[in-house]
Amino acid sequence: KEIKNIKKIFDIRKIKCDTFLKSQANTENLKKQKNPAILHIATHGFFREDITAKENKNNTDESNNTAVNPLLRSGLILSGSEFFTAYEAMNMDLDSTLLVTLSACETGLGEINNGEGVYGLQRALITAGAGNIIMSLWKVSDEVTTELMTSFYEYFLNDKDIRKAFKKAQFEVRSKYKDPLYWGAFVILGL
Repeated sequence: KEIKNIKKIFDIRKIKCDTFLKSQANTENLKKQKNPAILHIATHGFFREDITAKENKNNTDESNNTAVNPLLRSGLILSGSEFFTAYEAMNMDLDSTLLVTLSACETGLGEINNGEGVYGLQRALITAGAGNIIMSLWKVSDEVTTELMTSFYEYFLNDKDIRKAFKKAQFEVRSKYKDPLYWGAFVILGL
């Protein structure tokens, strides 16, 4: 529903918008994206901080060891239960991408390394070149998130200011749902 709502907003303004729904919302199609102006992903996010070295006892390659590398423990779950890790996201071509919206639970989580920041999906997308990222810090309501994102794109396509549009959309949702649980999870990272 969220993607269909956003597509309507783009269609009304005659802005070309490719959509991948259901089985098309897969890793292969995501990896094919080259410098989209906006990349909106509405799916499920994950960050596993509970992996132990015991689970990886047979893995001798430290760069791919899930217990060691937080970029292999965070990412998105796409169609067909495919996992798209932050490690894979680093290799995307997003140098001209103004905005990546991660409309999913916990997409802003990662492993915090003192002096280096957070290692997770958001770091991978910035490394890949994304200018701005909208992401969530906890589990979110699908219904309320659909309202937030629909409002955000309405405002954003009107005045082209990401932060201003996001604040307006958040305020709109906040007036309807008072608990920050509904509107406070999403934050913007970027230029």
